[in-house]
Amino acid sequence: MKISEKRVLEWWELPGIDGREAFDEEILFLNDFAESANLPRWALFVRDLFPRLGFEPCAHRFFDGLEQVMGMIGSARPGSRLGGCGDIPISVHLRLQSAGQEFLAWAEGKEAGEVGKLLGKANQAKTEAARAVGEALLAFGHGWVATDAVLETWADQAKFPLAQALVDGEEGPLPKLLRHACSYNVLMNIRRLAQGIGEEKIPAVRVCQEALTEMPELAPERLTQLLLVLDALARWLRRKPPKDGVQAHIHSLLGPRDPAREWLVASLFKTLKLWQVHLDKLHGKSRRLPSLI
Repeated sequence: MKISEKRVLEWWELPGIDGREAFDEEILFLNDFAESANLPRWALFVRDLFPRLGFEPCAHRFFDGLEQVMGMIGSARPGSRLGGCGDIPISVHLRLQSAGQEFLAWAEGKEAGEVGKLLGKANQAKTEAARAVGEALLAFGHGWVATDAVLETWADQAKFPLAQALVDGEEGPLPKLLRHACSYNVLMNIRRLAQGIGEEKIPAVRVCQEALTEMPELAPERLTQLLLVLDALARWLRRKPPKDGVQAHIHSLLGPRDPAREWLVASLFKTLKLWQVHLDKLHGKSRRLPSLI
């Protein structure tokens, strides 16, 4: 077996979506298709960019990256993709910087907006914790070397347990939040930090899988959008016309129909279907989704 063929078949075994290692009839169908077709190299490169571990629905720009992938299918040209782990838009960097300034302003007794309301009345422990958070948020825009330096300094010099608990270790709330600032709910996690400091409790931030569990409350539109994309892909595969203008746009991105694109669109549909099943399990839902067979 050629290396490229082995990579095609093992792609479904890569870690990521829960239960993905169980080969069902749809995955076997896609693998049989790949073995029998003479797939061009560009198709293999594009399929490697599909939503897997490191490119997940919790990312800020997941749907931007997904649109790019569909455009790559249509153009038969792989390229760079947004929405992966660590991809943080400038708009989010600006919000984090603004939040950092608010934490420091509150620690200095100045007006601090929404953050100040959550932090409440100042005392020494809360002021120290707010300074640690503010300095780390401002350092974050300068990269991980600068951020780690601030976190390590506070871990060494913090006088009160509250600030120490916030910054200490990779699983400390602040390092954990910043390591996953690519998550759509990062601003809610900032709010949790401020509220926790205000109550002098160690806050629990939610990232990755935990971020997915609160999507119905924080970003229900993401779930609606994923179902819409799934339906558009299913209609393309069944040669049905798009339901609306958004689906028409998706169909236009996918380009002319040929065996390579049919395999890619079917593989993308299956990948997103696995994510949808995973999200449904997290949210206690059950629904029937179209089958490839």
